[in-house]
Amino acid sequence: MQPFYIMVFAAGLVAAGLLFRVLGLFGRLIRPRRVLAYQRRDEFLNFQERLCLGTVEEAVGRDFRVFSRVAAGAVLAGDVMLGRRRRRAAEQALAGRMFDFLVCSAADAHPLCAVLASPPEPSRRRRREVSELRSACTDAGLPVVELALADGYELTAIRQQLLDAIESAEVRIAPTPDPMAADEESLLAELAAAMQEPDGRGPGTRPRR
Repeated sequence: MQPFYIMVFAAGLVAAGLLFRVLGLFGRLIRPRRVLAYQRRDEFLNFQERLCLGTVEEAVGRDFRVFSRVAAGAVLAGDVMLGRRRRRAAEQALAGRMFDFLVCSAADAHPLCAVLASPPEPSRRRRREVSELRSACTDAGLPVVELALADGYELTAIRQQLLDAIESAEVRIAPTPDPMAADEESLLAELAAAMQEPDGRGPGTRPRR
């Protein structure tokens, strides 16, 4: 009789295993398993970074737009003079690197100046990262301004740094025009219509014979 009990016990284990597999499959059908999950970070920019951003925005004025935490690879690319393998290696070296702030033209968002904001006593890793980004920007002709994060800034000095850097980019910037008021626009339209004769000739055009 002992082999019989062993067979019954083994059959029970097999049945239990099958039952667990069926229950697991049924559970996945009801509620799909989440492999990845996310949550938002506490803050995107800390107080000193927000203060630095506001200072940079005020310093450059309305003709420029400032973006935060821009991936270096979105702005810089491997030199076309390099071979494909070296160009890919150059772009991979920028992986994970980012500009704290990027000053662009308000007219077309063209990058004009990168801003690297570091703590007053940066770590060795941060110093190496800044050095690599500065070298890459020099190759690409993109000016770099380095700022130390602080609880206050001298606006005049920072404005001069940024505007000098933007000017060295050798890109002509068209100032952002003020939006024209509706009454001013209609007045100009009426003036333009009054300067044209009904037959399409200007006021100083002599009629043809």
